[in-house]
Amino acid sequence: MNLASSIILGVVQGLTEFLPVSSSGHLVIASKLLGLPPNVPFDITLHLATLLAVCAFFVGDILLILKAFFIDRNTKDPYFRLGVLVIVASIPTAIIGFSLKDIFEAMFSSLAAVGCFLMLTGILIVLAETYGKARKDIKRVSFLDSFIIGIAQGCAIAPGLSRSGTTISASLLVGMERKLALRFSFLLSIPAILGASMFKAKDIIHNVSPQMMAGFIAAAISGYLAIWLFMRMIEKKDIKIFAYYCFAAGIVSFFLAR
Repeated sequence: MNLASSIILGVVQGLTEFLPVSSSGHLVIASKLLGLPPNVPFDITLHLATLLAVCAFFVGDILLILKAFFIDRNTKDPYFRLGVLVIVASIPTAIIGFSLKDIFEAMFSSLAAVGCFLMLTGILIVLAETYGKARKDIKRVSFLDSFIIGIAQGCAIAPGLSRSGTTISASLLVGMERKLALRFSFLLSIPAILGASMFKAKDIIHNVSPQMMAGFIAAAISGYLAIWLFMRMIEKKDIKIFAYYCFAAGIVSFFLAR
């Protein structure tokens, strides 16, 4: 992999990790177009870069959650409840990720599978925008709601099934307010990405290179910009446009798989 390819993949990862279009699916497609073989350590490094981006963007929320947990210990604090809901949602994500990791990782070499899951992402977004009713603030979101969202995130380990798309769609379908749905989706990505990266830490360390660092920087910068853009977009309009994009990307995947 040359420097230009690593930067391209970094930008692809950064933009698509937080937009509901599946970063894993786009990495598979982009790698195919660039003639590159699967590179799990590199892909995990790019995910760590987007983890840095989301932590930087939501540093205020993260600090308030930690303050509510470890300093104030006020169970009535909205940020304490937000932290608990993130923990509850992370449980099914971890269970599904550990149980089905090998099955889903085997699909990363299948563009047909990527196409199917991109189509499914589009369908979920359309359903959420059609039937979701934004009425629940943080105080009204139940632990069951959070658990359901965590299941959705766990399933998003499949290439082409967008993590942000599934979690935002699930959040809207259980009735969460739109802006809260987006914040919750992004905050929920932190333990998910961190947990997945821990198991590949040794591979990442052994494969550090200038190309990997360039991809990391590109993913971190583009990821931060993607969060900034999406946060402003979802407040003003629905996200069906991303569903149509997923349908188009799914068709491209099927074409490339031939």
